[in-house]
Amino acid sequence: MDNDKINILLIGDNGASSALAKKLAKNENVGEIYVTSQNDEDWECFKKIDLRDDDLTGLLVFALENNINLTVPTSEKALKSDVVSFFQSNGQNIFGPTKNSCKIFLDNILCKKFLYRIKAQIPKFGIYNKLQLALDYLNRSTFPAIIKTAENSTLQDDRFVCTTIKSAQNFLENIFAKGETDVLVEDFIYGHDFTVYFVTDGYCAIPLNTVGNYKFLENERCGQYFDGVGCYCPDYKISEEVIYAVGSIAQNILSELDMSSSPYMGILGIECILTGENTFIVKDLKPFLQDYDATAVLNLTDDDIVKIMYSCINGFFADEYEYIKNNDYASAALCLYSKYKDKEIGGLNDLDDIDFINVKRINDKYYTKEGLNFCITKTASTLSRAKEMLNEEISDIVYDGKKYRKDVCANSSKDW
Repeated sequence: MDNDKINILLIGDNGASSALAKKLAKNENVGEIYVTSQNDEDWECFKKIDLRDDDLTGLLVFALENNINLTVPTSEKALKSDVVSFFQSNGQNIFGPTKNSCKIFLDNILCKKFLYRIKAQIPKFGIYNKLQLALDYLNRSTFPAIIKTAENSTLQDDRFVCTTIKSAQNFLENIFAKGETDVLVEDFIYGHDFTVYFVTDGYCAIPLNTVGNYKFLENERCGQYFDGVGCYCPDYKISEEVIYAVGSIAQNILSELDMSSSPYMGILGIECILTGENTFIVKDLKPFLQDYDATAVLNLTDDDIVKIMYSCINGFFADEYEYIKNNDYASAALCLYSKYKDKEIGGLNDLDDIDFINVKRINDKYYTKEGLNFCITKTASTLSRAKEMLNEEISDIVYDGKKYRKDVCANSSKDW
């Protein structure tokens, strides 16, 4: 291997790491790419390593022994372990936020309190540690209502949109029975879900792209509320005025974190709901690209991702970048789920467009696990064509219990 090339370690057993690895593999300056993946995918563009995302000593030893030049944590587990501070204290180049700077991103309740403190426009909410107090609040509220636990769950069973007091009571009783000590109850806001992603060195935030989000597995606004089950990028519904306004919120977030001696470096996602032509509500914060939209965003990024990361690490980002270059293409992405486990998946034709999240692989065949299995992304010259390609790909994939949000591929004036 060329000694001048950059070796990269991605810490994250998720679709975002897979997406980033495929993007980086196209960079002529990148050498070996290693990913802490326990999944059963088989890619030529990166090597899997058998290390946990929170095994700090093991990861550092691996980085030193394999001449890793750049490390990128993509999973919440890695960020919670504070791998960024650990690597920084050992002289390693790492692109991502420290545990202190991103803790508000990883806890629903801390996030809502923080957004309230910086005076972002957010839904009406309440935080409760007793079942009856939460029910009293809901009895005075209008429905639907969103109920969330404190920490985000990888199982995505920690949030629910309830349409009646009875459904809210059942969900609350269930999560309190599991040992939850605090719950967040907030108004459900009708509108268009979108995310603006920024790259930041902790002081300057530059938009990476906009994403239109789908949050429910069924085409109804109730029930289990996901981080995302599909998306398209860029989000043509979002005006420059809205992007600028969301950028002002990003700067407020960075200023507040910097004043608390916790500067945030990395990718910052601000999830919002568009409620009018140029009006929106801030809903959530994300510390990296999400599994369902990572490839959609990265396929449209023309700037050198590695150079951008190094620029942030070395403190030159604000001087070297006024904007991040994107191409004129469009992406559409869709998550596929399974009702059952151990069902053979047929028709996986173009693996380059697939980010495996939770599958089994036996003798070159793939099998389902119950729940979310993988995300498919198609990129084309127009969004309509990307959706057509996505629909064609999904039609070829066959397995028992296949579930997905069917209207994501629809070309219509309404995309939610």
